[in-house]
Amino acid sequence: MSKFTNLLLIALLLLSFNALAQFGGPTAVKVATVEEVMMSPIRKVPANVQAKFISNIKAESRGVVVLIAEIGSLINQGDVIAELIDTQSTLREQELKDAVNSASAKFDFMQSENARLKDLVKKNLISNSELEQNQSDFLSAQSDLAQAKSRHDQYLDQITKLTIVAPFDGYVMQQFAQPGQLLNSGDNVIEFMQSNNLEVVVNVPFQYRSQITNNAIWKIETSDKKIIEATVSEFIPAATGMSRTIEVHLTINDDNLWSGESVYVLVPKQAAQKIIAVPRDALVIRKQGTFLYTVVDNKSHQVDVITGMAEGDLIAVKGLLSPGDTVIIRGNERLRPDQEVKIIEN
Repeated sequence: MSKFTNLLLIALLLLSFNALAQFGGPTAVKVATVEEVMMSPIRKVPANVQAKFISNIKAESRGVVVLIAEIGSLINQGDVIAELIDTQSTLREQELKDAVNSASAKFDFMQSENARLKDLVKKNLISNSELEQNQSDFLSAQSDLAQAKSRHDQYLDQITKLTIVAPFDGYVMQQFAQPGQLLNSGDNVIEFMQSNNLEVVVNVPFQYRSQITNNAIWKIETSDKKIIEATVSEFIPAATGMSRTIEVHLTINDDNLWSGESVYVLVPKQAAQKIIAVPRDALVIRKQGTFLYTVVDNKSHQVDVITGMAEGDLIAVKGLLSPGDTVIIRGNERLRPDQEVKIIEN
């Protein structure tokens, strides 16, 4: 087969493909709806995700470490994160228990003696001074018994504190002690980070202070470009640092975020305003300008637009559009005005 024949076949194939494209029926397209939304211009400010509470758990009683949770362990509230023992606890507890028993016996004797002396006074067999002395001794014995019980109860409370439990659900971040180590009351045991309670801390430029209000809903952009909502929970009403920024804390609820992760906060520059918005994929950008296609009577209709602010997948546009209009977001790159289209779901 000659070279000329090959070129002729290729030309015929191209012509046939063009004919199929032109006369093969409606073009399949995917569509979306023009929306009227509230939107404000934003500034992307870098920020960090962090746990709301990170605590240094301390020993509340003297003892030797026999158990400590591993770094990275998830511990539920009330579960054991460390266990200490007091090698003298048995002897000390018995000593305090004996002191209670002794004080109790003395109290019982004084109480019985008091009743006996009162009876003798009534019979005029003894003077009131003996009864008064007994009553003084009786009150002293009562006080001694109360103190002995208090010392015993305090020691029992100290023993219970040898078992250190998690104050909330969280992760062990750091160990400050090892098994076999003697700790005194007040020594650090574990650094503990609360789980499922994250916040974003961002330093907002001072010129946007009018947009910072408690319970305001802002948006966060994650490293994988996901947009999530966050609520302004608290802020420091002062410009600090060389950059004159305001520290703002935002509460988030997203299990996919990690403490220490870098994100962007989409800080509103001004109050939100009502605008017409379309998905970014609806735009067709050419040298001569930007336009999109709407669907009217199953045909493509070109609409010239001017773009504005954007938020997530939506972008503000100005043109001959109304909320509820159908715009083409897939299959629009090779369309022509007034071309027949067929809307598909996927």
